[in-house]
Amino acid sequence: MTTQIEIVPYDGIHAGFLAQIQTEANEVLERADLKSTPPYLRITIWKNNKDIQDFYRQEKEELGIVTGEESGFLATHEAWRGYPRIHICHERLKGVPDPVIRGVLHHEIGHALFHGSMEFYTFRFANRLQEMARFEGLELPHLQQCVYFLSVAMKDWEVIQWLTEIGLGSDQKSLLEYMIKDTEEERQVWAVAQHSLVTKKIAMAAFLKVILPIEAMLSIGFEDARSLKDQWKEAYSWLSVVERDGLLRLSHQIMNFRGVGFQEKLENAAYRLIEEPFEWMNAFQ
Repeated sequence: MTTQIEIVPYDGIHAGFLAQIQTEANEVLERADLKSTPPYLRITIWKNNKDIQDFYRQEKEELGIVTGEESGFLATHEAWRGYPRIHICHERLKGVPDPVIRGVLHHEIGHALFHGSMEFYTFRFANRLQEMARFEGLELPHLQQCVYFLSVAMKDWEVIQWLTEIGLGSDQKSLLEYMIKDTEEERQVWAVAQHSLVTKKIAMAAFLKVILPIEAMLSIGFEDARSLKDQWKEAYSWLSVVERDGLLRLSHQIMNFRGVGFQEKLENAAYRLIEEPFEWMNAFQ
């Protein structure tokens, strides 16, 4: 099945950027050997951060969507209307190196192909999961945050591993290096999280977004994955060795969930995050 791509630009955008988006989308689609692909994909290019944030606020209010903020991403994806949509903020991409932009575009097209239905943007909070979370001190809003961050990391893992397998790993490496360069916000979050096991677990779920794909690249033998992991260790040097090892163990446990769909994998990951005593998390309480 051929995917019809509609690119919706803002008035005045340079034609060269539109051509680049089409080229990178075609690069992924031509390499994709999938049983099925979505029949339709919309790519919207927003002029600035305000425009895209206004759109997200309106959509969430209208559809009753509850997620984290999207302000920290170069581009985003969702399927809230039943078909895949990609949102690119042109303002955020100014000054970003070309390999990173290619990586972002490939990455979002990958999400559209793999995560183009509502299955990947909803989650059923089973009573048992909520009860277990409350026993560990996580009320429903905390649990929702954990699951949101876990879902982001797990979807990125699937897409980056697949792009690497089809020969597009180099630009995913550039994208991950770009993400690794600045961990100041995470460091500040972790400094605050030290005072609560609940916020520690939320933070660790968020930190998986980078290390889980790196571990996936390592698992399939991508030649530059080792240097990526070394960069990750250096960038997150404000985490103790024990804490970094805990993140790696959690990554491997998630990667080892076999033979189940995304929802079940996500639920298993949530149970794993909540159930794990994480003595290493308790070290500074």
